[in-house]
Amino acid sequence: MPSARRQPLSRRRLPRAGFTLLEVCVVLFIVAVIFVVAAVPATHLFNEEKLLAPVRQLQSCAKAARLRAMTSHQTCVILFGDNGYELALSDPVTAHPTVVRGYQLPPNVDLRCQAPADTEFHSVADLHWYFAPNGLCEPLKFLLQQGKSWVRFRVDPLTARVQDQESFID
Repeated sequence: MPSARRQPLSRRRLPRAGFTLLEVCVVLFIVAVIFVVAAVPATHLFNEEKLLAPVRQLQSCAKAARLRAMTSHQTCVILFGDNGYELALSDPVTAHPTVVRGYQLPPNVDLRCQAPADTEFHSVADLHWYFAPNGLCEPLKFLLQQGKSWVRFRVDPLTARVQDQESFID
């Protein structure tokens, strides 16, 4: 029986494992291209979120005003200012509203309002939006603008929910 010659361990060639430098560079290039392509839509989504956050806050405040008016059998009011708004309870004795909570608009965001009798949107400064003890409110339309981007919506007078929302995000 012939004997098999064994090679010493130092002379044996082990199979090559790993990637070459060229393969690693190609993969890194592909990953970089994917990140660059994904950055544009991500920026657009971030700008959209900055403009939709005040819409959600206004809906939350309107729902809270409606609920408080119905549970306390007392008129609630949202007091608008130049850069935000506050939810307040009307006090029939003192005629001064008690502020419950407020919200500041993000910088460079302009909030405008259109009442049913108006033909165009106006500034909300010094606007009072009343919620009766039966839960009804005036059906207002709002316009939020930031630069060329805008969101337009109306608030349902029965449910205080945002409806008919339209937007353009630049």
